[in-house]
This record gives sequence, structure tokens and C-alpha cells, in this order.
Amino acid sequence: MAPSTEAYMLTRDEQETQRLNAQHEYMRQLSHGHLVHPSIPTHQLHAVADVASGTGLWLRQLANDPALPKAADDQIQRFVGFDISPQQFPPRESLAPNVAFIVHDMVNPFPPEYHEKFDLVNVRLVSYAVKAADLDKVVKNILQILRPGGYLQWQETDACDSWAHPENPTATSCVNYVIQEKADRGLLPGFAGPLVKAILSQEAPLADGQRNPISWSRDLMRLQHLETVSTLSHPSPVVEAGKRIQLIAAATALLKARLVRKTVELNSTSKPSLEAEELDEEIQTMGSVLAAVQSGPEGGGSWDYDVTWIVARKAIFLDSIEGWMSLRHPTQ
Repeated sequence: MAPSTEAYMLTRDEQETQRLNAQHEYMRQLSHGHLVHPSIPTHQLHAVADVASGTGLWLRQLANDPALPKAADDQIQRFVGFDISPQQFPPRESLAPNVAFIVHDMVNPFPPEYHEKFDLVNVRLVSYAVKAADLDKVVKNILQILRPGGYLQWQETDACDSWAHPENPTATSCVNYVIQEKADRGLLPGFAGPLVKAILSQEAPLADGQRNPISWSRDLMRLQHLETVSTLSHPSPVVEAGKRIQLIAAATALLKARLVRKTVELNSTSKPSLEAEELDEEIQTMGSVLAAVQSGPEGGGSWDYDVTWIVARKAIFLDSIEGWMSLRHPTQ
């Protein structure tokens, strides 16, 4: 079946806004309370972008972090969130003067005024919105707004990163259906591996005589940190509740979409009786799996996730090799 032209399937109403805000707190607790990975020097973050910002809660909290440097002019928009839709942006009047939200689809290049502007670009949980065919250009576009020497922070989880215990038929069927639906929509069933490859495959056009002390090669990005953070046995009740919310949101959206498509297919096409019976049986099974997922832990067991936390640094170009150590290993 041809992939759907629509990738993002969740709503953008008040209920989804509340879920996204709860998801943010869950992710922050899972990240040991950090908004920014400890390997990133926060005292050097003068300008920060948040791509696929949603409600912008991550960005707004970071803008209030006293560890970040103070600007001489607090009217300058140093914290910028980008999202394909403005429906969940906070009201403009509620924002500090140095925070802004811009409508932009990361599949397209960012406006030139944002090129090489940010010391940190944050991206989180877009595996259900970025199609496989778009991943390389999405990464390229995002890196374009990162300053030389700046940091990329990206956190992802996916159906392939989840598991139930004890293992049970409902959980297995749920993950299988979600993977099938993602593939049918042109999404990657497993996102973290291809994402790391896409980040590290970008190359820098070095001019004659230039050096790149980040990697001493033409690589545009150097991997600084790669970590797997797991919900398994995490002590925070926020994480325990949040992982369930995330499961229900992702699985429900994908299973409902698949149910609708399969039902339309059954009712609108003439199939041999055996094929029609098999399709009808699949629809009934999916309905049962969806009901079990929505019913609570007793329906599908207890679920856990691995979250991949990526930190990479952008190349710095030098015409002279003097001073490269201080650029690669900044202390101030």
C-alpha cells in the first residue's frame, strides 16, 4: 500500500496541549531533571532554538534558567521555538520579550536570518512526524541554524524501543500493528539508528587551508554523547505515569488510523471471500488490542521504554591551527 501523505496524527486541542505538557515533565524527570544534557556548557548558550516546539514548555523553562548567560538587552529574542502549527503556542502576551515562537516546517530550509544563529538546537520526539524520505533533509535544515561550535541535543523513542513485561500477546500485537502502520505511512519503524547516521553523515565544505578541529576531517558534526535512558525501575512517579500516557497516545493514534483504513478497504473493495474474512478478522483483533491498551496495565501488561539521548557538536573552521585546543575544549 502506498504511504499516507499525512505523518503527524495527533490532535492539537486543549487535551493534547495538557498531554504534551505532562509529557515534557515526564521527559525531564527521565532525563535526571535536566533540560540540557550536562555535557553541554550552559554558560555558553546565548541563543537557543527548539524545533517541533509544540507548547514550548521546554523552551520557556530554559529561558528562565539562571545558569544561562544574561543578555545586555533582554528584548532580543534569544529563545526561539519552531513548529509546523501555531495552535499550541502559548499566548504571545504570556511570553517574556526574549522568547518567540515561529511557524515553520522543518522539512523546508529555515529562513536565512536564522542560519548559524543558535548555540543550542533542541529536538525531541519527532519519530511519528518525520518520514523516512525526509530525515536527511530535516537533519540538514536543523544543522543549518546551528552556529559553528554549537550543540545539537536530540531525544527520541519509538515503538521498537518499547517492551511489555511480562511479555503477552496484546503487547506483541500492539507493537507489530504500530510498526506496520508507521511503515505504511512512510515513517521509520526504528528512528534512533538512522537519525544518528544522518547526523554523522553530514559533511563540511572546507576551503583550501582550513582546518576543522572538531574532527580533523570534513565531518560537519562530532558525536559528543550518546546515552540510553530507560523508564525501567525509574523511581519517579511522574515517569511511571508519563510512560503510560505516551503509550496510549502513540498506540491509540496509530491503531485508530489503521482500523479506519482497513475498515474502508474492507467495505469499499470487492475481495475474494477468504481475503475478506482475513481482513475482517484483522480488524476485530486490532479493535481488541486497542481496547486493551486503553483499559490500563491489566490489559497489556506493564510497559517500559528506552529513550536515545544524542548530543553532537558542529564543526568550527579555522584558517590557522593556532588556538584549536581552546575551541575544541572550551573552558569559558
